[in-house]
Amino acid sequence: MLPAQSDTTLPILTIRDARFDQTGFSAWRGDSLPVSGVMSLSERLLWENPLSVRANGPGLLSTISARGAGPSRTPLFWNGLNLQSPQNGVVDASLFPVWTGDRLEVRYGGQSAAQSSGAMGGAIFVEPEWNIHEGLSGQLGGAIGSFGRKEAMTALGFSNSAFSSRIRVNGQAADNDFPFKNTVRIGQPEVEQQNNRMEKLDIQQFNRVIIGDRDVVKTAFWRLDAFREIPPAMSEAPTETWQRDRATRAIATWEHSPDARSLLQSRVAWVDEAIFFRFAGVVDSSRARTAMFSLEYSAVSGKRITWKAGGTVIRQWAQAAGYGDPDRWYAQNRLACFGMFEYRLPGGRITALLRQERAEKQAAPFTWSLGGQAGWGGAGALRFHISRNFNLPTFNDRFWLALGNPGLRPEKGYSGDMGWVYQKKAFTLEATLFHLLLDDWILWEPGPDGLFRPANLRKVWSRGVETAGSLIFEMRKVNVRLSGRYQYVRATNVAVYNGNEAILHKQLVYTPSHSGSVVLRLEKGNASLAYLHQLTGGRFATSDNSTSLEGFQTGTLLTNFRLPLGSRTSMILALDARLENIWNVPYQVIHDRPMPGRNWRIGATLFW
Repeated sequence: MLPAQSDTTLPILTIRDARFDQTGFSAWRGDSLPVSGVMSLSERLLWENPLSVRANGPGLLSTISARGAGPSRTPLFWNGLNLQSPQNGVVDASLFPVWTGDRLEVRYGGQSAAQSSGAMGGAIFVEPEWNIHEGLSGQLGGAIGSFGRKEAMTALGFSNSAFSSRIRVNGQAADNDFPFKNTVRIGQPEVEQQNNRMEKLDIQQFNRVIIGDRDVVKTAFWRLDAFREIPPAMSEAPTETWQRDRATRAIATWEHSPDARSLLQSRVAWVDEAIFFRFAGVVDSSRARTAMFSLEYSAVSGKRITWKAGGTVIRQWAQAAGYGDPDRWYAQNRLACFGMFEYRLPGGRITALLRQERAEKQAAPFTWSLGGQAGWGGAGALRFHISRNFNLPTFNDRFWLALGNPGLRPEKGYSGDMGWVYQKKAFTLEATLFHLLLDDWILWEPGPDGLFRPANLRKVWSRGVETAGSLIFEMRKVNVRLSGRYQYVRATNVAVYNGNEAILHKQLVYTPSHSGSVVLRLEKGNASLAYLHQLTGGRFATSDNSTSLEGFQTGTLLTNFRLPLGSRTSMILALDARLENIWNVPYQVIHDRPMPGRNWRIGATLFW
């Protein structure tokens, strides 16, 4: 959790750390847990429930939704690069690895003025830890677990005052043949999940070069290869269905400080992604590429004003058999310019952002945001944020053969947050009221011929409250941290443009009204333990709310013990274990897609 600061005056020499786009937002930051290996982002978010994770099963497609906005309106940023697919607008969180030490943050609310298209309900940010040990360092580890789970990982890094470099490799495989009770069959027999094997390999490499007092160059590279069989739904017969994902992502950033009061930052990025999908004996493929260049200039003016201005150029290509011409690369150019202004008050700050984009053959609306936060004496701190937001149609929406609609309007709307934070010593409590209105919601629905087509069909209103708190204390020389959070979301259709009034004022599919989590962490010496309990309320699986899924609660137990290997060496052996779904609760996140019962994982990692 990120409490608002009562005094947010930024020292002039920290212009690199000026975070214009964070003012007034409610946020959740993933704290360190007693784990030593690599976990998927979907696993990490499911444990503490800061977002709605829509997982089809372990290792299968998992999408993320903030405040009921849906997966295509909740982007994921890796090292500042938006990983949303230009073809369907979503990110598969099950394929995103989170290493121990990575910075993970969820920022709630509309952020189109700062982050461009798609950031309407919230955004997720993941960055590697750059402060690695001086000299040579590394880690080597492995793990085994339930249902044929196997993992191996290694990392090697070098750092000195001017240069840092690190490479890390992670491989995972699992059969995922867990037993479950098939409740749609006669007699509800216990069966074993079939056609559910997965294999995944990630290679990531990072460099940072500090050139004198004025320049810093950073590079990041990520290669992903994954193969996943896709199991049948509970009502289906097994078939040989699978999906293969391949992706190459590269980023280079140059930061130049002309003086202590200004910073010029330029960034180039390249993304090449491919998906091969086999169903009914036929393999379909799709490819997407993105090239991006951005330039930003930040400066401090006087004692209270900081500002930033910049622009972005994006070129996107996509190729798919469903677009009609399988050999053609469909393309789109996007241009954006933006400006940000921050005024620091004695006990807070106010930030304004403006953004205008132009997408080829699409009218992207002018967007803005205004945020502020200020101390309120001993009563805590107040924060607020209001913004106008938008989301461009995807390539699939526009170019799908005979079904796509090139004339779709961008989704647009407004969001607002009002929050309060109280912090005293080791106790923190915060509460946020939020509102999100989205018009021209793009949805694929069947026409008179039964074929699905996209159209701007709805206006959606999401509103609710979020609360969070934490307490840190010591008991019998054991460091204890207790934290919890709760969210209430009411996300409904307040207008429909296709005559289907049966869905009017109904809760959006797979959006729980109630969700929350409680986390208890204990640490003493080299040993640590955490229990994570999450609650997800009932959800509807159809737009008219005629089909529903029961709510569920699950618990996860994590343990870790670090053993120094001798007094003359810096080597540490970390042994960790986890027990997931500890209460063996049968549940589904997606209708007719069972999740595993109680399962375990044990691992060992050598650090040096």
